[in-house]
Amino acid sequence: MKKTRQAGLIGCVLASLTTAAVADTEDVPPVTDAPDGQFSVMRGLQSPKGMFSARLQLAISLSDGAVGEPISIVPDLYYGVTDKLQLGLTHSGGMGWQSPPGLGLCLTGEDSGCPEVYDNIGFDLMYGLLFDKLHLSAHGSVFINSFDPNSTSLALGFAGKAHFSDRVALLFDPKIALEVSDRDAFDDIIYVPLDLDIQAGRKTVVKLLTGVYGGIDHFGDFYRIPVGLGVVQNLNKHFDLGARFSFDNLLGNQPEGVGAADERSAVVLLNVRS
Repeated sequence: MKKTRQAGLIGCVLASLTTAAVADTEDVPPVTDAPDGQFSVMRGLQSPKGMFSARLQLAISLSDGAVGEPISIVPDLYYGVTDKLQLGLTHSGGMGWQSPPGLGLCLTGEDSGCPEVYDNIGFDLMYGLLFDKLHLSAHGSVFINSFDPNSTSLALGFAGKAHFSDRVALLFDPKIALEVSDRDAFDDIIYVPLDLDIQAGRKTVVKLLTGVYGGIDHFGDFYRIPVGLGVVQNLNKHFDLGARFSFDNLLGNQPEGVGAADERSAVVLLNVRS
C-alpha cells in the first residue's frame, strides 16, 4: 500500500508538471541558424519542439583487473513536446554519460560485472526557465535503479548551461534523488555532474568532465568524483559521434585497497536527431 501511494504521488506530480508545460506554447528563438549539431556550445539544453533525439552509448570498463567487465549499451531517448518541455526515457542514471558501465543493457554476464541483463530505467522531464547567457531548466526524474530488489527514487533539481562565450560553456545538473521504495535499505543520493564544453571547431566539441555523487547519510565515506575527457564530432544534421575516457573515482573517497586511478571506463557515443 505504501509503495502504491508513493508511485501515485510521483505520477500525479509529473502529470501536473507536464500538463502545465504543454499549455505553455511560447516559442524559444534559436541561438544560431547553423544546421543542428554545429556550434553546439552556443545552444541550449533541450530539444526544440517536435525533435526526437537519442543518445546511444557503448560503455566499457577499463578498470584494473576488470577490463571489459562489464560492457553495456545505454540508450537515452528524448522528445521536445514544446520548446520549453522535454520528456525522456533514460538509462544512464544521475551522472549521465559519466556513469560507470553496467547500466542499461548489460552484455557480459553475471561473472563479468552484470548481475542482471537489464535492471534500470528512468523517466525524465525538463522544463525551460531561462534562455539567455544562462540556460536553466527545472529537472525532475524518476529512477528505477533496480527492479529486484526494487529501488525507486524521485530526483529533483535544476539543469543549466552557463555560456562564458560562444565557444565555452559549463553544463551542470545538480539533483537530489529521494528514495521512495525502501528507505531502510537504500539511501538518498546527491548527483552533481559537471561538463565544461569547448568549441574547438565548427563541428567539434572537447569536454572536460567531472562532478561528485554519493549517498547522503554516509557521504563523507562513499562520495565519488570522476575526472574525464570527451570529444564529440558532428557528422551531419542528424548524427554526432563521440567518445570519452574517465577515471571513475579519481578524486573521491577510495575503498581500502583500491587506488585512485584503478577504476576507469570508456564510452563510445552516437547522438541521433530527427
